[in-house]
Amino acid sequence: MALQLALANDPMSEGFRFKQEAFEREGKAATYWDNPQLATSIQNLPTDGFRFNQEPMTQVKIGVKQALPRGNVNELNQQKFYAMGVSVSMANKARAAWIKKQVGDDWLNWYLAHERTSILSKERQLLTQLLDFTESRYGQAFRDAQQQDILQVRLALLSLEDKFTAALQQQEEAKAKLSQWFGAPLTGHLSPAADASLSSLTFGYETSAKALLHELSVREPFTLLQAHPEAMQIKLESEAEDVSLKIAREQTKPQWAIEASYGYRDDAPGGMSRADFVSIGVQVDLPFLTQPKQDERIGAAAARLNAKKTDFRLKVNALAAQAETFKHRLSSLSQREALYTNGLIDEVAQLAQSLLTAYTADNGNFTNVINANIQQIRVEEELLRIEVEQAKTRNALAYLYLPSIDALNKQ
Repeated sequence: MALQLALANDPMSEGFRFKQEAFEREGKAATYWDNPQLATSIQNLPTDGFRFNQEPMTQVKIGVKQALPRGNVNELNQQKFYAMGVSVSMANKARAAWIKKQVGDDWLNWYLAHERTSILSKERQLLTQLLDFTESRYGQAFRDAQQQDILQVRLALLSLEDKFTAALQQQEEAKAKLSQWFGAPLTGHLSPAADASLSSLTFGYETSAKALLHELSVREPFTLLQAHPEAMQIKLESEAEDVSLKIAREQTKPQWAIEASYGYRDDAPGGMSRADFVSIGVQVDLPFLTQPKQDERIGAAAARLNAKKTDFRLKVNALAAQAETFKHRLSSLSQREALYTNGLIDEVAQLAQSLLTAYTADNGNFTNVINANIQQIRVEEELLRIEVEQAKTRNALAYLYLPSIDALNKQ
């Protein structure tokens, strides 16, 4: 639900759509010729009388001029705007993938804070039971149930209350940060799904977590991530720069223009008819006379193209390095999770139970009982952190791999 709301309420995505529409319209406009020019004038009007029929050279001239495209500039401009529009579309896809990652991380932070309060509640319940048990033994005058035992539990409870208050604050802050994606604050007693299986989450992608792990083992990051939306956006921008280079080369070609005009003359004062004039002309500019200027423009366009190609390689390298880092992190976290789930949790639980049994039989130390139970809670909390960190790492890998795989599958 969080992902769906975030994607639906993202104003930047709407802005990308407007930009893409603008480039599409610019591309259509680029196919048309320049506007024709209309000119009119009264020519050769005598200054000694300002009469239109006084001199035979006086005329009203109306002309039209049309400049023709320079080489294939119009078609190339259309290609350039199309590439820029597709680049914006790819930026929108990159934005959507990034939102999925960010919302997934913010949701996991909320989940972690919420589950920590649950764990601390269990610890508080445990310490409260220990306090009741100790006060009962103290009231029954057991020799080892000293008042300092009661004080230790009460101090532990006070320290826990401070931690619980801090955990509640972290939970509210995480919920507030998550609400930034919805355009409105999260109100009420909302909480993340307590039964969420973090190991199966892929955060907005149809691919299962198991399939993602398989892709991690068989895909080579550098080749795969060339199809990532962030990299593809730069690649499409380089295609637009390639067209700009072609446009710069077209500027070395002459541009032609044709014009036609009609000159009207009035009859002579004696009534003799005068012929009107029709003129037809052709114009051409001479770019070879400014060849150094054209060469510099071509060189600048080539430099921009090479810069974009370099940006593409750097982006792919950076994404591949991130992928390798997250893969190693996921492997390490999996080993730590196995250590906790296959041994440490049971061992700590058995130790806590053994010390409590010994204490109730007057053969144990009360401080050890408290420390063992607190350690049991700490192990459970650390396992929660490991599981959340694993989910964040899979979320990051899903952001890197799955959009790239989808793009390659559509080719």
